[in-house]
Amino acid sequence: MHIAGKSKYSKNLKLPVFFAVLAACFLLNLPSGNAQTAPEFIISWRAVNFVPSDYTGKILPSSGSRIEVSFDLMDKGKIANLSGNEISWFVNNEVVAQKNGLKSINFNTSGNNSQSVRVAVSGYNDSELEKTISIPLADPKIIIDTRGPAKYALNRTELPLKKHIFEIRPFFFNVRDLSDLNMKWRLNGELAKTDPNNPEFLVLDLKSEGAPKQTELDVSASASSKLNILELASKTINYLVR
Repeated sequence: MHIAGKSKYSKNLKLPVFFAVLAACFLLNLPSGNAQTAPEFIISWRAVNFVPSDYTGKILPSSGSRIEVSFDLMDKGKIANLSGNEISWFVNNEVVAQKNGLKSINFNTSGNNSQSVRVAVSGYNDSELEKTISIPLADPKIIIDTRGPAKYALNRTELPLKKHIFEIRPFFFNVRDLSDLNMKWRLNGELAKTDPNNPEFLVLDLKSEGAPKQTELDVSASASSKLNILELASKTINYLVR
């Protein structure tokens, strides 16, 4: 009887011990409020090229564009003071700048592929930190703005018999303003006359010109840089005159 009582006591003891060990393991795995978080790079960049003044999207660089890149290092919710740390910048795996406290650089893109930019910080809290980003490139492009809502028929955009004003809107050219672009218009392949002072506009009065209904009309526009003949773009819209 004495031996049986001892066995029952041991079994009853095992249950609270098991839960105590389980609770200890759970507490050990909880995230600590004092746990150290790694410093975080906050990198921003902008391309210096041409877009319309009302464009609100991200300005993308094209081949040869100037890019400005800068960063901050966030540590424990604050911007770290890096004035005494050597900062190295690499573009496409080539070092382009190296100096204490250098938190921004400018460079011109090369080639037609995305640009790899890496920044490295030496000796921050006895650590070496680095971050790499990829900056995409875009080809120069133009949009033909018809200044009115589009209507579609037979998979073509309708063009009513009235006066229309078309506008070339260029994006991502490495120019200062529109005066650095050669812009031309064509109607069904034939060069169209425009105002030399405002070549980005084409005025087309279909009613006065007696255009027949239910005919196709190709409106084409092109733009090329006066500074670099390799920078060019074109656009054609196939209209159905109704």
